[in-house]
Amino acid sequence: MLLLLALRRGWSGVAPRVLLWAGVVGAVLFCLLPPAGSIDILNYAIYGRIADLGFDPYHMTPNQLRQAGDPVGLWRPRSWAEQPTVYGPVATAVHAVAARLGGASMAWIVAWLKVAHAAAFVAIAVMIDRLVGPDRVARMRAAVLWTVNPLMLFWMVGSGHVDVIAVALLVGAVWVLSRSRWGIAASGLVAGALVGAAIAAKVTYLFPAVGLALGCRRRPRVVVAGALGAAVTVGVGYLLAGRTAMASLSQRMSHDSDLFLPIPSILRDRPAVYSATVLVSTLCVAGLVWWRLRRDGTGDGTLDLRPLVAFAIACVVVSPVQYPWYDATFLPALALLLRTRFDEAVVLRCAVLSVVLLPGIGTFPSQYETARVAVLMFFVALGVLVAVSGRGVLRNWERLRST
Repeated sequence: MLLLLALRRGWSGVAPRVLLWAGVVGAVLFCLLPPAGSIDILNYAIYGRIADLGFDPYHMTPNQLRQAGDPVGLWRPRSWAEQPTVYGPVATAVHAVAARLGGASMAWIVAWLKVAHAAAFVAIAVMIDRLVGPDRVARMRAAVLWTVNPLMLFWMVGSGHVDVIAVALLVGAVWVLSRSRWGIAASGLVAGALVGAAIAAKVTYLFPAVGLALGCRRRPRVVVAGALGAAVTVGVGYLLAGRTAMASLSQRMSHDSDLFLPIPSILRDRPAVYSATVLVSTLCVAGLVWWRLRRDGTGDGTLDLRPLVAFAIACVVVSPVQYPWYDATFLPALALLLRTRFDEAVVLRCAVLSVVLLPGIGTFPSQYETARVAVLMFFVALGVLVAVSGRGVLRNWERLRST
């Protein structure tokens, strides 16, 4: 956040390539350290082990693996002991490959998962550095939001969250649409396949996918080809995973302690109404953020990334479950725009949630209560940022761009 404020005031004392290499070094260091902040990577390892052994991770639970006497299953976290995996087939495939490489050792499976996540993090850093163009300040801002962002390094590589795989696929789709020398149909198909893979890693990436499609609205053939590529990728992925994959996704357990927004019981007790409410709320927030970004003039061209950013932000801030690593959904896309009024606010949000929710293992109820207050405060702040006129908000940025 301090670096973002310094950029706003005209600081440009570090070469972008230095920040890029610093991010690479940071990713390597976090890759070598033991995982911290969350038990999720242990769950990934166990689900990968189940798949590698030939069982169905969408049906078999970590407790069943433990009861079978498997050495990896002995390390299963209690909080997800009876829950089959809720991640998509692409994420499960990554987990299974790590398990094949790691064998019967939890430590080695986790190590290979961290290698995969570090590689994805660096790939994202390189792609956004190239996509923002030669402008020094734009490259520095992109690096500050992602590449040398200690929170993203910690949560994506150090803690090892699967979100980084989905983000890499999504940014890869942007890369194909922006830099590909292929024909329109081929670019759309490949980008759509990458987006479909992101959705098949974590289903919430459906919303950023819609935003990316809206960003290509001036290229209807790309949208059609992309939709086809995404549909085929998601369809084939879940077809290979089997019906239990869809059943596990739809039956994901809901813990009251995980809810960060005050959801009335009248909605929670009615799944259809609950889902419709979340969907409508996400679309409304995305529309408002997109409108504000357009008014502020932060993007243009045949590939408009503003709807991608808007839908990515909306699907995170409207979600009843919000953890700081979820912000990876929108930070790389935000880095591809010119400076926006939301930069400092979203970084501050991630920082506050990270501090409140650490250590992440054995979290106390009071930490969740504090996080709920922080989430609501940010939601109000987001509304204020959308509502307030932006004249002069980006004036300093435009001055820097013109010098």
